Amino acid sequence: MRILLPLVAGLLAGPALAAAPSLQALSGWQAGQWRAAEVGGHPAAPICAASPETMLLAGRPNAGCVFTVIEDTSNMAVVTYRCAGGRQGRTEVRRDTSDLFTVDAQGLEGGRPFASRTEWRRAGRC
Repeated sequence: MRILLPLVAGLLAGPALAAAPSLQALSGWQAGQWRAAEVGGHPAAPICAASPETMLLAGRPNAGCVFTVIEDTSNMAVVTYRCAGGRQGRTEVRRDTSDLFTVDAQGLEGGRPFASRTEWRRAGRC
């Protein structure tokens, strides 16, 4: 079952929600407003992201996540995660440019599967 990226304007303002690993693919990442658009789907949703964990969790808030790095290069990272409350997933982040990333995410949330492919483009400050 495919769950679309929710419209999450202003959802993640404030402190980081998870302690993600430092990844080469996300070096130079900047906090601010990002536009997350599902590839081939819904228009971009503005997200105020304080940390790159936002992309690793595909825009879904969740506290208490533990990440495992599967692959990490200058242009791509793959992580898996398990969060308090049972959410778990796998995320692949590809750096297209310094302000554009493609995020493939899949996993289980609330006992239901989810999958999404989104493009994250930095739009400026929050």
